[in-house]
Amino acid sequence: MSAAADRGLKAVRRVREARERDSRLGLQQALSETRRLEVEAAASRVRFESTPRFGDGTALEYRAYTRLVRALAESVVEKEEAVRRTTAVADEARRRWGLDVQAVRTVELLLERRADERRADRARREAAELDDLAAQGWLRARAAKPTPREVSA
Repeated sequence: MSAAADRGLKAVRRVREARERDSRLGLQQALSETRRLEVEAAASRVRFESTPRFGDGTALEYRAYTRLVRALAESVVEKEEAVRRTTAVADEARRRWGLDVQAVRTVELLLERRADERRADRARREAAELDDLAAQGWLRARAAKPTPREVSA
């Protein structure tokens, strides 16, 4: 396996990294929108809860008061429902981002494994070459050294 064979895998990694970046930005936007709506919902709830109780007044004033309280209550419900929706969107964005991070990491691990295999293959070739050189050196040394028969003759 050569490094040139990894070109396609590196292209896949670039695409997956871009997708991960996009999903991270989407998650950040969803979380930001959720926080914004939570603040609005809390402010709306405070306005509703701080509305003074109706004391005395005419029937017309009471009717206006009930319309105001009903509108404030509906606003609270709407804002809290918007928070629930954006929370669901943020949860889905978080899930997708996690999958995209995992996809990038999978490709990176595969590239690392291939690089490790190439290093191990290179080390095996170097070891075999060193063994051959050592064997050649031993044969030369043996050929240059006189044998015991040659010494006694």
